Amino acid sequence: MDFKEIKSKKLEREYEYTLTNTDVAQAVDSKLEIARENFQMKGFRKGHTPLKLMKKMFGKSTKGDVIQGLVDESLRNHLQKTGHKPAMQPSVDLKSGDFEGETDFIFSFKYEILPKVPLCDYKNIDLYRYNVKVDKSAVKKALTELSNSAGSFHPKAKNAKAKIGDQVIIDFSGSIDGVGFDGGTAQDYPLVLGSSSFIPGFEEQLVGTKSGGTQRVIVQFPKDYGNKELAAKEAIFLCKVKSVNGLKPAKIDDDLAKKFSAKNLSELEANIRSRLTDEYSSFSRTMMKKELMDLLETLIKFDLPQSLVASEVSQIVETAKNEAEEVRNPSKEKEVKATAAQKKLANRRVTLGLFFAEEGSRNGVQVSQAEYDEVISQEVKQYPGNEKDFIKFLNDNPSAKDQIVAPIFEDKVFDFMIERIEPNVKDISFDEFKKKFDKIMT
Repeated sequence: MDFKEIKSKKLEREYEYTLTNTDVAQAVDSKLEIARENFQMKGFRKGHTPLKLMKKMFGKSTKGDVIQGLVDESLRNHLQKTGHKPAMQPSVDLKSGDFEGETDFIFSFKYEILPKVPLCDYKNIDLYRYNVKVDKSAVKKALTELSNSAGSFHPKAKNAKAKIGDQVIIDFSGSIDGVGFDGGTAQDYPLVLGSSSFIPGFEEQLVGTKSGGTQRVIVQFPKDYGNKELAAKEAIFLCKVKSVNGLKPAKIDDDLAKKFSAKNLSELEANIRSRLTDEYSSFSRTMMKKELMDLLETLIKFDLPQSLVASEVSQIVETAKNEAEEVRNPSKEKEVKATAAQKKLANRRVTLGLFFAEEGSRNGVQVSQAEYDEVISQEVKQYPGNEKDFIKFLNDNPSAKDQIVAPIFEDKVFDFMIERIEPNVKDISFDEFKKKFDKIMT
């Protein structure tokens, strides 16, 4: 098989290769000879069916399998010889050749090679690891939230107006175009205003109502509502407010602590402080990772495989389409073009993805079996009763397994880089940190 270079420009590579009829015929004969050993045909002893007859019966299908096998083998040998690592699966096209005749076959294949990713001089990177203080006000706020969650509702004064946070006891009856629907009525329903447990816009229209009053609530079901018969339709609910109840928080004491698995109030406060410390540390790490990626995007420059960029753009556009609220008619849907912002995001993801992959590879960063098993033990809990099927799915689908391994690997590479950067540690208040976090993460 002869290879001929057609194109070598930046990362793009294109070759032509010739598969001779002689090579194909020899491979077909060889494969049929092997099959003939265990083949038995009426009128012939096992293993003695004439090769000519075997060719007549199985030659065409065998030829196709042989050609595919020779192409795959030649491509593997070519990549091994050149040392090329394709960014995506090479495209293979037949340029000439007749499967029915005795001709040579000329194939072309195109691919982009992975670029050489430059080293990063971590000495040029300045980062801060923010140590966010857990002050008394944060602990007090958390205690107040627990007190409210453990509190109880009591009737307010007769003429008191309902406000966000109050509980209203209501009877309601809903209709669409004057016709009631399943699940549209209830009696003595306890609804906490602001809980977002009802259709968007429902609870807000009950703000200001009084005990004994009635309210006509008009809402529109979301377009992605689970019940397709109700999705995107306008409904009218007639609501009778039977009671307006205000929240009476639970007393912040040892009894409250015991409700949240603590021995006493002191232990509950310590638990809250520990939880907030972990949360703040996680937020700090997230922000530091975002800052590092922003810096790497400006410091690390190399040619990007456009096939990878195009694939990433397609995924971003598809995700945006799926998240859109509008209901689309697939038969009339027009092709959505990527925005400049989406293309920029795709370039960023490919740049950082390739850099993290190469940086991890050349520094021996790996995801251990124990680390993988630990993540899987958490993932499998989402499929109660089907754990074995989930594990089998992962084993049968390497790409699905890779999706689980990828974030673990990325975190380990990030830790590797942070060790070399040695960020400056800075104590900071939560309010000051939140301002920085909101600015950087948006």
